[in-house]
Amino acid sequence: MDLKKQILNKRTVASFVLSFIIILYIISKIDLDKVLIILKNLNIIYYLLAIAMFYLSIVIKSYRWKLFLKNAKIDLNLKDAFLIYYLSMFVNSLVPAKLGDVYRGYLLKKKTEKSISLGFGTVFIERIFDLVAMISILFISAYLSFEANIPNEILYSIKWGVIIILLLILFIIGFLVINSRLNLKNRRIEGILMNFEKGLKAVKLETLPIITTLSFLGWLIEGLTIYFIFLALNLKLSIIFGIFSDLASSLLTAIPLTPSGLGIVDYALIYILKLKNLGYSESFAVLILYRLISYFSIVFFGAILFSINDMKK
Repeated sequence: MDLKKQILNKRTVASFVLSFIIILYIISKIDLDKVLIILKNLNIIYYLLAIAMFYLSIVIKSYRWKLFLKNAKIDLNLKDAFLIYYLSMFVNSLVPAKLGDVYRGYLLKKKTEKSISLGFGTVFIERIFDLVAMISILFISAYLSFEANIPNEILYSIKWGVIIILLLILFIIGFLVINSRLNLKNRRIEGILMNFEKGLKAVKLETLPIITTLSFLGWLIEGLTIYFIFLALNLKLSIIFGIFSDLASSLLTAIPLTPSGLGIVDYALIYILKLKNLGYSESFAVLILYRLISYFSIVFFGAILFSINDMKK
């Protein structure tokens, strides 16, 4: 996969333009002096804990993917699973349309000589577990955060999340049924479909409890990222609302319009924080600290890992 070509194509450039327009709109509404005063009082210990929570969640999700791969009879150690998972996040931060998920399959093929379609199949089924965990936690945390008076916009998002999960499950069932009856003459296409099916079946009954547990645990721990940012800025907001804020904004990264939801997630997080009557400057301070972790650190360290990985070719 030519990453440079993907970054420079018209679709990617257009997505970054859209991101910057949204971000400039957000910046135009802030009081910069007030934001700087808020950031000067940052508690660095709590902020380091926020960083730790975010990266611990990546380790957990990498280990879960390792289990999916093991179920598909692919042996990959945790170090390599983490590296590939992280690089896919890096690519998703630079190009839209979730191409990082395909890139994960590409890197897996380079490492194990297994097909890209098999690797992508495991990523596809992993995403369904992600959505189930996120929507479940999101609904519970929203209910607790707003004392049953959940804003209509949040209920609407949760409803569409459930619909997407059901559609994805129906797609998998339909694909498995149709693929079992296909008799293709093109062996290459047949091989791609069979390997994708093998990836989709990377859920075994004996590992289902641990995979499900890791899915919920990974997102709960990531949710603590924003909570520790609240503490770092001495904001009196609950741990439940911190988890809700993180997951509600993270869910929007699934929208493939911009790289890693850049701009869209930022606007949404400001909106979510204002639901608790948090000031615009305080909300923007939270956003800056959150995006330094969830976007810029991924781009920075991902670029280093990508360069090292590229030199090994």
